[in-house]
Amino acid sequence: MIRPRHTLEPYSQREKDFQTQPLPSNELVKMLFDTALESLLILPVLVERQDQVNKVREINRVMCIIYDLREMIDFERGGEFALSLSKLYSGMNQNLLEASKAKSKNQLANIQHVANILQQIKNTWDKAPDISVKNQWLH
Repeated sequence: MIRPRHTLEPYSQREKDFQTQPLPSNELVKMLFDTALESLLILPVLVERQDQVNKVREINRVMCIIYDLREMIDFERGGEFALSLSKLYSGMNQNLLEASKAKSKNQLANIQHVANILQQIKNTWDKAPDISVKNQWLH
């Protein structure tokens, strides 16, 4: 059965509205953490299977997310904490870059190291007492 186009219009408008409404910064950060951690869980399987193409794709995804998290830091309000977090993110991306190499002997160790650090950062973020504290770390 083919439905008339006008019966689907309310649904397509709702989808458009959803796509154009920006997430609050704190929700965006949570989503970025969750997505990166999901990719980091998949990576050891891809390494074991020697699936270089998908491994690099997932590593690139995580590196982009970490880059985005770093870009969201407000260095003026965050002070020394912001600088330390930025350096931590940069180090994580260096570990992932090393893990992306096909001949790297420490692929799994580097991936696990990044996963552990990112999980700790996420846990700290989740424990922040309220949104105003979280937003002071972000642009």
